[in-house]
Amino acid sequence: MRIQAVLGMAVILACNGFAAEEPLGETAERLAGTVARLRGLVPRAPIRKELKAHAEIRALLAERARAGIASESTLREEKLLQRLGLIPAGVAYGETMAQLRSEQVESVYDPERKTLWIASWLPAPEQEHVLVHEIALALQDQHFDVESILAESGREGNADQALARKAFIEGDSTAVMLQHLVAPQKRHFADLPNLAFVMQAQMEAMKSHYEVLKLAPAFLQESLMFPYGYGPSFLQQVWKHKPSWDAVNDIYADLPESTEQIMHPEKYLQTRDRPRPVDAAPWAAALGAGWQVAHKRVMGEFGLGRLLGLHLTDERAHKAALGWGGDEAVLVENRAGKTAVLLLTEWDTEEDAAKFAEAVQAWFEKRNPRAARRETLPERFSFVEDGEFHALRRTGASVRIVLGLPEADAPKIDGF
Repeated sequence: MRIQAVLGMAVILACNGFAAEEPLGETAERLAGTVARLRGLVPRAPIRKELKAHAEIRALLAERARAGIASESTLREEKLLQRLGLIPAGVAYGETMAQLRSEQVESVYDPERKTLWIASWLPAPEQEHVLVHEIALALQDQHFDVESILAESGREGNADQALARKAFIEGDSTAVMLQHLVAPQKRHFADLPNLAFVMQAQMEAMKSHYEVLKLAPAFLQESLMFPYGYGPSFLQQVWKHKPSWDAVNDIYADLPESTEQIMHPEKYLQTRDRPRPVDAAPWAAALGAGWQVAHKRVMGEFGLGRLLGLHLTDERAHKAALGWGGDEAVLVENRAGKTAVLLLTEWDTEEDAAKFAEAVQAWFEKRNPRAARRETLPERFSFVEDGEFHALRRTGASVRIVLGLPEADAPKIDGF
């Protein structure tokens, strides 16, 4: 049962009257025409289709998921996420993500090979909705080259933007799947309940089906699920704003830039709230030649909300991340291999920054309850624990956070 399947079954209890048993190849061919009509995209070439056994598709998914997991960039990302506390020490980030992505074995479109791998062991009625989703993705790829979009987003090193674009692409194909399911009932996917909330409600059902997902850190669980909940929800609002697939097509030439825009579609569709570039490197340079920036990551509204959610309620974490303007988290490393994180954030207003700073102080207090505070003011907060300096500084609409810098190096940036 794929993520899309769980979402589809949660949305409706009675599907569209599956056809009687037919050969899988015929089902896929029939659905290719159905999807083309539903989505309004004329195939530019026949979609290559191949029946594959369970082991073959699992091997394909594992191959794709493990591409690059041993890269230096992935290993540095692991260090950064561990230092932030988003994944526990000892959890291999790349390998865990590979296992998560290859745990669901069913029919899948491979954009690299431009081929739809059809699960030979599943009857057609059981996988019709998944085939619709994957065929829609194949048509998106033919028209908009989604493989290049995702590859380019990964190369740019902006994790928040990459997640936003994946959410839009998955939202598109998932919307087509849902429209296929509800069309016989004379309903439209845009009028279904908010699909982000539906997916969140189905998280426990997903965990009961997948052991790796169940045991994965919450941040990785939610990162994996984000495109399948917030993506379709974004598409619902796009359709309500301008009810046509042409409006969706236009977005491929003007892609969402942040998870903020996906989570709050009005910030994309109405008054565009573009993320502001943030460069924390000059701040890190104050540490001197003994330190270097080892890795950078844009956390975004989603990432900062999940970070706060480690020690605060989901509601407070969500509210504190509203008004995000831009950020950059940098992992700094010294010659001895000691690491720390410097996080520079910008907010839409001073009020938004103050609300975030207040939440971060509460986060620190929950995270380090026995630490002796050096200062505790609304705009300044710091303490030392186990020889490591932690601090927050707010200046106007900017908030800077230090996590785990050796106490001896603190004076170099304490006036930041």
